[in-house]
Amino acid sequence: MKKQLIIILTCVFLVPFIAGAVNTQENLKIKDVFHIYGKRKDVVMVELSKEMLDTYDITFYKSITIKNDPEALRFIRKCLENDQEGAHKIKEVTSEGGIISAYYQIPVSNSNMNRFILFKVNQKGVITLIYIEGELDSDDLISILFTKKDF
Repeated sequence: MKKQLIIILTCVFLVPFIAGAVNTQENLKIKDVFHIYGKRKDVVMVELSKEMLDTYDITFYKSITIKNDPEALRFIRKCLENDQEGAHKIKEVTSEGGIISAYYQIPVSNSNMNRFILFKVNQKGVITLIYIEGELDSDDLISILFTKKDF
């Protein structure tokens, strides 16, 4: 009986910790972008499988590309404004008062985990938003993004 009580108490205390570590995107505003726009026409959303991510020490990857949607752009910029609080701005480019390109690193307290938000809107109005989390740092991510792979 005592052993069962210890197991139950351990589960009660560990479940919230594990749930928070598994999906740290939950406390970010950009999650709403994926939820609201993910299934719309002229939108491409990609989420990579665990097998693809393991190679790079990435635990979660999600991206969305939205074609010329001024309402979505306004919404994403508001979300970015909210989520950049406490973030390390690696790069941010603005034009005419609005962010057109951004790269933020958001450390997770008491963890080796980092979260990254990458954002860009091109001259044709195509919006790309990428969310990545994993045990990699900014330099690792840049290496992954800009190293040519031979397949």
